Amino acid sequence: MAKRAVVELFYDVVSPYSWLGFEIACRYAAAHPDRFVLRLRPFFLGGVMHGTGNQPPAFLPARGLYMPKDVARSFEWAGLSGQVPSRFPLSTLKAMRLLTAVSDLEGGKHVEGVSRQLWHAYWGRDEDITDDTVLERCVRDGSSGALEGARILSRCAEAGVKEALKAATQDAIDRGAYGAPTFFVHADGEGQDGGEMFFGSDRFHLWLPLVGVQWVGPHPLRGRL
Repeated sequence: MAKRAVVELFYDVVSPYSWLGFEIACRYAAAHPDRFVLRLRPFFLGGVMHGTGNQPPAFLPARGLYMPKDVARSFEWAGLSGQVPSRFPLSTLKAMRLLTAVSDLEGGKHVEGVSRQLWHAYWGRDEDITDDTVLERCVRDGSSGALEGARILSRCAEAGVKEALKAATQDAIDRGAYGAPTFFVHADGEGQDGGEMFFGSDRFHLWLPLVGVQWVGPHPLRGRL
């Protein structure tokens, strides 16, 4: 059997384009499990901006005015429901530490679900994801009750979790990342190289062929059931 490719996705839930990239990548990974494995890599976008001298798009006046329209159109295209939150941007440091703690449990199998719940809370329902009650609910719902929200939240203060998030963020920066989402594609399986980098949620047509998959739009499973 040919070795499956590995695709790393670095993301932060403050980013709507990370949500787009995350959902579409998850769909393609589910549609083509024989072609590639998707590795979810939560990082802190604020740290990336600081470390690279980059600036959030919303801080640019013209882009800030355009962003709500672009987000609405992009969400509709991808089948997502949401809008720019009233508290945008806000610090997602605690939320990303939470995801880092979740990544360390049960082989990281709940990271996808908890990440999705955080995006639904923030971008879908305009909730405050710095609030402990919201974070605990996202853990519970995202893990189908398998993880205890309060216990996971308490781990956000642990030095090991803080350092793990810093390390993931620095890893992305060292390999060229300057924003989110950032994909690293290892076409021959994860080796010693850093992988081929692709920035943004609109580069699927460029990197999917590297793992032997054709881009057919944001819903690869439609028409296959």
